[in-house]
Amino acid sequence: MAKRHKKTRHPKGQGATKSTKTQRRYAPRSPTVIARLRAYLGRNWVVVRSCLIFGGCLLVFIFLYSKLVGWGALDPFFDFTARATGSLVNLFGASVEVDHDLITSTEFSMVIVANCTALIPIIIFISAILAYPSTVKQKIIGALLGIVALYTLNLVRTVSLFFIGRSFSESVFEIAHMLVWQSLMIIFAIVLWLFWAGRLVRVSPR
Repeated sequence: MAKRHKKTRHPKGQGATKSTKTQRRYAPRSPTVIARLRAYLGRNWVVVRSCLIFGGCLLVFIFLYSKLVGWGALDPFFDFTARATGSLVNLFGASVEVDHDLITSTEFSMVIVANCTALIPIIIFISAILAYPSTVKQKIIGALLGIVALYTLNLVRTVSLFFIGRSFSESVFEIAHMLVWQSLMIIFAIVLWLFWAGRLVRVSPR
């Protein structure tokens, strides 16, 4: 005669509780903020590194620039710019005299100060050159190209400002000086950098 085996009954809900605990224990966790940041930096490290180098170069160059201006170390450069501007103004028919950084005529006088030079646009341009992935030779070529081009454009700026100041009111001169030409110099520096990066650099970013 066959014997009946009694079925072992588990307490109600015990199996479901164990299954739920197992699922909770092995459920995938969402990445933390630090993990997401590391993943983002890993994917975009070239861009992030370039931005950090650009910002660091700007801070260093602007700090040195402010110190050199305060010490008067850049006065010979201002005097040279004034002499070059005066020579070009005389070449275009006006009669001016240059005394250090002062350009004077019978109608108008203008002083060449730090804001009248191409130093800030050059700082921005060279910082962008140093931040972009390229060879040392390409950086040197780009820096020399930018310095010559920006300084030449700045001479056009100072000569035009002298004639604007001589022919128009002081308010028009200030608008041309602080708004128009300041903006044009920065835009030209950006365009020049884009030309260098697009046409003269042949190294693929890594």
